[in-house]
Parts: sequence; structure tokens; C-alpha cells
Amino acid sequence: MADSSAPKSIRRSLLLAIPFILVYWLIRSVPVTPCDFLHKESYNLEGELDYCGPGDAEFVDLSIRKWPMNLDFKPIDKPTVGQPCRFEINIKQFDGSPLGPDDVARSHTKKIHLMAINQSLEDYQHLHPVADELFDGTWRFTMTPEMGGNYKVFLDFIPIRSPRRVLLASSFSVQGQAKENIEIDGNLISKIGDQTFSLKKSGRAKIGNEISLELNGVNQDGVPVELTPVMGAFAHMVAFDPQLNGFAHLHPSEDTLPRSLGEAHAGPLTFSFVPPKEGIYRLWAQIRLKDKKGQTFIPFNLLVDS
Repeated sequence: MADSSAPKSIRRSLLLAIPFILVYWLIRSVPVTPCDFLHKESYNLEGELDYCGPGDAEFVDLSIRKWPMNLDFKPIDKPTVGQPCRFEINIKQFDGSPLGPDDVARSHTKKIHLMAINQSLEDYQHLHPVADELFDGTWRFTMTPEMGGNYKVFLDFIPIRSPRRVLLASSFSVQGQAKENIEIDGNLISKIGDQTFSLKKSGRAKIGNEISLELNGVNQDGVPVELTPVMGAFAHMVAFDPQLNGFAHLHPSEDTLPRSLGEAHAGPLTFSFVPPKEGIYRLWAQIRLKDKKGQTFIPFNLLVDS
């Protein structure tokens, strides 16, 4: 006589699972206003809902902190110094589903911010992968590495159904001789052509304390340079540790956010940063000068005491 207990057990399991499955798909199908889950609601320069808050001042160490997403990162071409190289990224969410463009909120006018930096901390690039039109979860970008050796890549984005940023990391190698790490000396002044940029800190930079960093730029006559909007702000800044274990993605205080694409800003911009350890941090400011095409990246070296 056949044992009917097994089919009954299977049916019982299916009946128990059905409500959970229905709830899961119902949650995924409900229209969600992204700012329902976020601390800051504002509009970008195109008048669309965006997130342009000041950002996090904390440094995030991705060697010890992980997010439940799977990242597959690979170059399509062979990375070579001075040559454009195409890259492909595949991202899967915690439930195994692909992370497509509809799953990511716009943050500072873009879906995904990708920060690539080489091992000597001298070549920093801020890029924005574009979603594949056919395959959800696939994103692509092109980058021209300026130096040989290893590069670290950090992804920064906000899933539309999550209240928090997601930070992911990967790496790749570039054909060519790797340059030795530069001597980082705590210099907070950089010259770009005939313009001088400085970063003034509020007192001593100490572990765990939030410090204020004032960015200033002047021309050869001492007149403040004019900045135009870049990704919804007049400047962006990142901070890396020499080991490239993580980074901080910093934005100016809210009272200096642009109100239109044509607006210009002259004068200081203030950032906040909380360093987790003593030592040197390489900071890169990203700006768009009013009288110059493209974007300008400015390096600074911040010494943090114990």
C-alpha cells in the first residue's frame, strides 16, 4: 500500500509557503516613492526627485563591512595604460534577483557612482555605469587608466526599497609597470595651472572626531574661482586610506547646494569627515570650473592624529 504521507507533507509545505510568496511579490510590485525610505527629500537640477543631502561623513571600511549583494566585475578589454577599456558589472540583490535601473534611486543625479583609484593614489576617476537595455543587473562603463598596476573600484548607490546606501568593492590590474606609492606628506594645498586650491581643517584631525574641511580656490590674483554644478553640488569629495580598504564620499553643507544648472559659486565650501584611524588619508575634490570644460580633480593629503 502506497504511503500517502509524503504527498500530504509536500502539499502542506506548499500551502504554508504560498502566503509568504504572495507577500514577497506584492511588496515588490507596490509603487514606492523612494523618499519614503530616505532621510532627505529634494529635487535635482532637472526638477526630478533626487537625493542631494550632505551625505555621510563616516569612513566605511569595506574589508570588515559587507552588504548582502553579489558583484561580478570584469574588464571586457585588456586594461592598458592610456587606452580606453570597457568594463561590465553584474549585480544581484540579496534574494538573487538582478539589480536593474528601476531598482536603484537617483542620487546626486546618477544611479550608480563608481570610484576607481590606483594603488599609488595618484589616478582617481569618478564614473557612472549605465544599465544594459536588455539584461537587468548588467551595467557597463568605459575607463582609461593612467597608470599600471592594481586599481581598486568602489560602487556607491541606493536601492530604491532600502533606507541605506550600498557600498561594494572590486579590483582590476592594468598592464604596465606599477608605480611605487607616493610619499604622502600631509599637504593641504594643490596647484592646478595658475589656480591654487587649499583645504583648511578646523583644529587637529583626530580619530573618531568629526572635523570640518573648508575648500577654497583662488586664481593667480587671489580672486576666488567660480564653480558650476557637478552632480547636483558645487563640489564632491572622497577620502581614501593608503591601503584602499574603504572610503568616505563627502558632499558640501546643504546651504551651498545649487538651485539651477546655470548658477555659479565663488568662495569656500565646507565638508565634514570622521576619520576612523590615525595616519594619512588621500582626499580628492571633484569640481567643474566655470571657465574650463570638463571636470577637475584636486588631491589633498590629510594627516590624522591619534
